Amino acid sequence: MNKLTIYFGIILLLLISIFYLYSSNAQQSNNNFNFGDFYIYIPENWEKIEHIGIDSYVGGITNGTDSLTFDYGWYSYDLSYENGEKQLFATDTINGKIALITKPKKVGYGTIGLYIENAYKKNHFNLLGNNISDEKTVFEIFKSIKFKDSDTTSNSKTIEFSEKITPYSGRSLFYTNCAACHHKNKIMTGPAFSGINELKFKKWILDSTEMTKIDTTEFGISYHRKTFGKLLTENEIEKLIEYSKSE
Repeated sequence: MNKLTIYFGIILLLLISIFYLYSSNAQQSNNNFNFGDFYIYIPENWEKIEHIGIDSYVGGITNGTDSLTFDYGWYSYDLSYENGEKQLFATDTINGKIALITKPKKVGYGTIGLYIENAYKKNHFNLLGNNISDEKTVFEIFKSIKFKDSDTTSNSKTIEFSEKITPYSGRSLFYTNCAACHHKNKIMTGPAFSGINELKFKKWILDSTEMTKIDTTEFGISYHRKTFGKLLTENEIEKLIEYSKSE
């Protein structure tokens, strides 16, 4: 075997490797499906399905056996009618968006779904399925959802399902957004959350005016306004205040 043949073989192997690498990356890119204002990762063997909506954008994805349907608009269903005796709830931060997630207590028998109150440009978003046994794949799809203004650096590491967490309750909002630094009744990195001053708390989070004094603390006013002023609505802040006053 001469040197020319060896060189040709090496070049051929390199070209084949590059081709497979490109094909793999292209497939991965294709699986992140563009729905306009948002992207959803679609696993292998799943495909996009079309629906006709009246006052919102509706559609979904399916693998032929299981299906997830989304509703994106002003009136998207918020999971508030799910049966608390049969369903578990959790809140999660997915690419900077606070999401409510539900799953059935008995795997494969009930609703598995996600709802985002502040999705994009005042629109709400849900993605729902029924009687799906492969919860792992569904949760991977949920975690992949990205809107045009999503912050991919902001994600919960773990989520905890509970019978006590109701849709967008003050308790669920507290454990999603505040519990890393605050305890309900004792000082941690930040002060105890119980008995907070309502007016000061609202002004601290929502006031968009420039501060006259530079905030130099690591997790002070500037941090909370920039982080939670964008994530939390005034209604959600009211629920947090109610939770701070509860026993």
